[in-house]
Amino acid sequence: MTPEAFAQKINEWGRGTMIERHGTRFLTAGKGRAVAQVDFKPELTQLTGRFHAGAIVALADETATAAAMWETNPTAEFRPDLFPLSLQLSVNLIRNTNRGTLTAEAEVTHRGRTILVVDVQVFDDDRALVAKLVATLLAPRAA
Repeated sequence: MTPEAFAQKINEWGRGTMIERHGTRFLTAGKGRAVAQVDFKPELTQLTGRFHAGAIVALADETATAAAMWETNPTAEFRPDLFPLSLQLSVNLIRNTNRGTLTAEAEVTHRGRTILVVDVQVFDDDRALVAKLVATLLAPRAA
């Protein structure tokens, strides 16, 4: 399965969840990497009219999870028992915006026996760095 096809599967699985609610769309997910985007909309802002930090962190966490999903279960079958669960998130919010699209790019940097570590960078339309996130996820294995 291609990373684009796997991303489409994740988009389908996300229907009816927070992922769909705030508008995350996965572009690629596979081979330890993932790319996702979310468009600016008033529902995702904080009081000053810029992206809410929670929306930025959610996008980064979702993208980290998509990259990790390929590592724990690279088939097109959704298996909750093989879903990588976030254990810890560390984020630096660097700048913010009130327009355009945020793009998150994730890469698995460590695949251990029980955990995965994923680095994520979030960019604005000008490719200015908005946030850096490191996610530690549980790496379940097939029984």
